[in-house]
Amino acid sequence: MGAASPFLGNKRAQAGMFGYRRFTQPFFKPPVIGKTDTLTPAAGSDDAKVGSEAVYHGIAPEYYPDHPAHLEDWDRFPEKYLELEAVEGAWQFFPGVDTPVFAYRGKAGTPSETPPSFPGPTFVARQGEPWVVRYTNKTSVETSIHLHGDHGPAHSDGHPDFYALQEKTRDYYYPNIGPRLNVEPSVPFPATVEEAGPFEEGHLPTTMWYHDHAMDVTGFNVNRGLAGFYLSEDDVEQKHQEDGFLPKLYGDFDHVVALKDFRFNSDGTLQYDLLDHNGHIGDVTTVNGRVQPYLEVYRRKYRFRFLNACNARYLHMRLNSKTGRRQRDGMPFLMIGKDTWEIAEATEMDSFTICPGERFDMIIDFSQLPEDVDNYYLQNIMHQTDGRKPKGIRPKKEHTPWLQFRILGGDPPGLQEIEGVENGVYSVSAGDPIRAFSPITEDEVVVTRLFEFHRRNGAWQVNQKYFSPRRTDATNLLNSAERWIIKNVVGGWWHPIHLHLEAQQVQVFNGMTKDDPDFPVWYRWNTDLVNLEGGDEAEIFIKFRTFKGPFVCHCHIIEHEDMRMMLTFDPREAGEESMNDGIRNHAWNAENAEQSGMPTGCIDPHHLLFDHEQVLTSGEVVGPGDVPQLEDEGVGFPGDFHDDVCEVDGGDWDPEGNQTSTDDPIPEEQEDRR
Repeated sequence: MGAASPFLGNKRAQAGMFGYRRFTQPFFKPPVIGKTDTLTPAAGSDDAKVGSEAVYHGIAPEYYPDHPAHLEDWDRFPEKYLELEAVEGAWQFFPGVDTPVFAYRGKAGTPSETPPSFPGPTFVARQGEPWVVRYTNKTSVETSIHLHGDHGPAHSDGHPDFYALQEKTRDYYYPNIGPRLNVEPSVPFPATVEEAGPFEEGHLPTTMWYHDHAMDVTGFNVNRGLAGFYLSEDDVEQKHQEDGFLPKLYGDFDHVVALKDFRFNSDGTLQYDLLDHNGHIGDVTTVNGRVQPYLEVYRRKYRFRFLNACNARYLHMRLNSKTGRRQRDGMPFLMIGKDTWEIAEATEMDSFTICPGERFDMIIDFSQLPEDVDNYYLQNIMHQTDGRKPKGIRPKKEHTPWLQFRILGGDPPGLQEIEGVENGVYSVSAGDPIRAFSPITEDEVVVTRLFEFHRRNGAWQVNQKYFSPRRTDATNLLNSAERWIIKNVVGGWWHPIHLHLEAQQVQVFNGMTKDDPDFPVWYRWNTDLVNLEGGDEAEIFIKFRTFKGPFVCHCHIIEHEDMRMMLTFDPREAGEESMNDGIRNHAWNAENAEQSGMPTGCIDPHHLLFDHEQVLTSGEVVGPGDVPQLEDEGVGFPGDFHDDVCEVDGGDWDPEGNQTSTDDPIPEEQEDRR
């Protein structure tokens, strides 16, 4: 089935339409995508390199064992292969109502086969078992998969214009590793495992998600269904399971929960306005692609990996035995992980705010419920009416129950999922250590950078610049640590800031250090999202390890990201230039074509992506950016918007670009921003 138009009128459906009564359809648990030992043509072979017919976009150069970043313990276990497709079809959010969507599926006729679904199939990975995911885009739009939270090659990271074009294939190489603990800027690529040191335990992922990240259309593509979960375990996680500390990975007591709002037209199609850059807000609530479903649970401990998959809606979740504004029989959540990583200490939270793109890894102990409670609810009490920001935690205004838990009596049936461990009886409790955490220290920091997030002319900027995929805003010294000061200077808007490749470690939040009792507990360890309310400011430490870029940092309100609230950073060796110079495309030489997977550079028939004016071989003068073309169409930004943002990058202080020394070049006038 083809994609429906994003402009479909304003006759919207509500959750009670189409004859649906809430909590009458079961919770959907996405199937696990299968893997195999072979792939044809073989990954990395001449028949599967960039520009080939079979795998047009090739594979990451780090895939090859002779690459200097690729150490032997990346291949602790034999390499596995998976085949994934994005297709156009239908999904039933409401029972019996076919809604046109995009969807991921495991390729039919292969060991990876799964039906199209939202969320897409769940990946269950093992640290040290490298994967090649052969992905084919069978939709009518360009796509680019981002594995959110991964420490992996730029080719596989979902850079906005490292596309998988229509009917083309890209081999996404996921080594399933983490960054090294002992690397130093003086040695970009350690020669041996012993020199590199062990993987940093606290930076090995457990709960990631994958979603589309194609430039300018991420909001549309994700809202149409291109998202799924990617779980991973290592030796620590396996021991937690064997000891009965945590449930079996993705077993009956371990669930992924994608919370997503949608708007529906009266014919069941999805409504989405491509010209609304404030942030898409829906009025129908879904959990794993089903409107207000139910989940049967026993009076046991369960692990829930909550994901806010909304484009722009913030949620504040609590537990309630009633569906109204007053809470009854409330229980705490036990946080064991934040975003991609498990945390150092299990921490109780009565409720939690979760912003777009964010994950909370929680334990709920249903054995604490009174015996007379048969139904229990996951309830949102954050009131929000548009993409600007929420109006606050207001249970009088907003108390929608998203998921019903039906409490079953007796003991769970079936064999033990873990030998010697009673199903649902796990020892994890508040205060228990979960995983070692390695903080970045002040003496490791070599550069300080300031990034301010702005609104201008109806669109979004970082440091008063609109995103360009041809410009690098920070060239980081590979294996070095930096201090970033991120600030939301737009009072009426909220921005959740997401960094690719590495974790953020928050040092100061609105003047509060970790010693302050009011410091947000969810920022005490690794995080890949920091939410900035109007006027908020955070000081974060980041270490740029293993992989050269380019990578991006952006607001995760997806319409803000699409409308240019994004910057590029590019870790490089000392003295090495970035892939970008403001003009040249991502295939300007053979090395960069392989790195980007774009054999002919930018697919840019209208010359929209140049950061500066230039003359083509035809003699035509094009650029800067998309301004002339938009003006000709009578839409877009005023003609003078680019006067102060399209200068050639230069200077010593990033984010103007190309920092490769270990000096700290923050300008005198910004010394107080340290």
